[in-house]
Amino acid sequence: MAKLTRKPKSDAGMELLALSKELCKLSSNDFINKLSKWQERHKYFLNEKTIDENGKWRYTHTRLRSANYTLKRNIAFLFAYESVENLPKTNNGLEGEFAHLKTKLRVHSGLKLENKMSLFHIILS
Repeated sequence: MAKLTRKPKSDAGMELLALSKELCKLSSNDFINKLSKWQERHKYFLNEKTIDENGKWRYTHTRLRSANYTLKRNIAFLFAYESVENLPKTNNGLEGEFAHLKTKLRVHSGLKLENKMSLFHIILS
């Protein structure tokens, strides 16, 4: 999502955004297959080049290419939960565990780092 806009204008961008939103719902094999099909369908679009005013070429859709390669490069990490039994797909449960700590820290927002650490040690013990 970091490299894609919220409302992509190109068909390739819209499809990649939709695919990235399905990430938590798909298995690794399904996601890899869909990503490969997307790459094959839009390979000419992704390889379009533009010549700038200095006469140098660059890829026209750099952010979309970057989003594609980020997904491609990190597939092993995106589906690490599949290799560990009973590991949740998201960190929502973990965020809920630390919500009370964040609230207390927000109340004491002017603390130095060492005092924040002391506050956490007091709360956790």
